[in-house]
Amino acid sequence: MLMKESFGDDDWKNLESLPYAVSITVMAAAPSLLGAWGETRAMIEEPPRLAAASGSELVGLVSAGMQPRARDLIKEQQNLMKQDQMGYRSRTIAACKSAATALAMVPPDEAEAYKKWLLQIGEKVAQAAKEHGVAFSDPEKAALGEIAVALGLQA
Repeated sequence: MLMKESFGDDDWKNLESLPYAVSITVMAAAPSLLGAWGETRAMIEEPPRLAAASGSELVGLVSAGMQPRARDLIKEQQNLMKQDQMGYRSRTIAACKSAATALAMVPPDEAEAYKKWLLQIGEKVAQAAKEHGVAFSDPEKAALGEIAVALGLQA
């Protein structure tokens, strides 16, 4: 199936950027100076690892497309965060809603795999460092819950 051709350029860029946007949103939900390195490492390492385990053609294509440009995509998301720290989470939620709409162009199992992949990345980032003595803090859970709802998944 022509998976990438199912999307416009803006939608495809959004699909490639969202793993990093979700990661940064989760990191910002419960910031931890000591945990920043572990969370950043998870943001970089987990997308391709989880993509390989997903068995999804779409997830594999998105992951393969974003990896060579990871540094630029992360920097872009970091700049957006710096420009509007208060609105960044809302921006990520809006991008998730846009992705959910665009994913209607592919088979439901592929759309579901992409959405679950995003949430798994967010969970791995959240669990990479302890905040308030727990590996998966309530603010991180709340952020991922909002992301799940925006993607059309159960929170």
